[in-house]
Amino acid sequence: MTTDAMNAQTDESLEAAGFADMRPDYRAMLRRLKQRDARGFAEATRRFEEVLAPAVAGGDADPVAAWVDYGAWLARRLGPGRLVSLDASGLAIDAGPEPVPGHVILYLPDEARDPAIALLVPVVPSVAQKAAIELLTR
Repeated sequence: MTTDAMNAQTDESLEAAGFADMRPDYRAMLRRLKQRDARGFAEATRRFEEVLAPAVAGGDADPVAAWVDYGAWLARRLGPGRLVSLDASGLAIDAGPEPVPGHVILYLPDEARDPAIALLVPVVPSVAQKAAIELLTR
C-alpha cells in the first residue's frame, strides 16, 4: 500500500465520476481539527493510515465513497450536523451511503452560525449548486 497508489485510485475515480478533488478541503478540515482537538486529530490520522489509505490503495472500497466517509467523520468531529445531497436543481435530500454523480454533498452543522462544509462537488456544478455552496459555506 502506497500513497501513490491511493492517490492514483482517487484521481481516476474522481475523474470518472466527474467530481472535483476534495482532498485540499479535507486537509483544511484536518488543520482546523489539529488546532481545536488534539485527540480528534490523532484519531483522524490513525483512520487515514489504517482505514482509508489501505481500503483505497488496495481496491477494497470505492475511493470517492471512502473519501466522503472520511470527510464526513472529520466534519462530525468538528461539530454535530448532517449530510445532504444537492441535485442539479439545488434540491437537498439526506445523503445516501454512495455519492451520486452530479450531486453536491454538504455537511450542514447543527449550529446555525457555523458554515456548511462542501465534502464533494462536481467539476462543473450547476448554477443552483454554486449558489447553494456560496450561500451555505460562508
